[in-house]
Amino acid sequence: MAVSYRECRRNHAASIGRYAYDGCGEFLKAGKDGTKEAFHCAACGCHRSFHRKELSLSVASIHRRRRHHDHEHKNYKAKTKRTKITEEQKSKMRRFADKLGWKPQRHDEEEVGKFCGEVGITRKMFKVWLNNNRRRPVPVRVPEKCRAASVVGVKNLLAAEE
Repeated sequence: MAVSYRECRRNHAASIGRYAYDGCGEFLKAGKDGTKEAFHCAACGCHRSFHRKELSLSVASIHRRRRHHDHEHKNYKAKTKRTKITEEQKSKMRRFADKLGWKPQRHDEEEVGKFCGEVGITRKMFKVWLNNNRRRPVPVRVPEKCRAASVVGVKNLLAAEE
């Protein structure tokens, strides 16, 4: 990647409240490399930072950047893949975790491996799920009959209070 400095962008009339560019078309070093003068333009006397910086990319560097970008993009997609666990798997895992006391020990490894094979998940998935759900309360499932009866019961209580 080659760097070149083009026209000067310094406003030479800023001190009097105007705009005036000197028209210097390209940066020319005022001295040899490694000296302070190498950073000043021989044509206008400005520092190199006032000149427009232009990068010229070779074809090889463009391909290298594109390959690097594609590689990063593929890795990002792989990292964002999420695991789907069914309700049936979750209920089996809850029962098994209760049986283990939510903290599997080393002597339980064989049993955990067997369980994961039966349920259709990996050991790592089970351990991650276990860590994420260890402190969550177990959702209470109310059957539809009970739900309807409780609504009627609440309505009766409200009617009795009036």
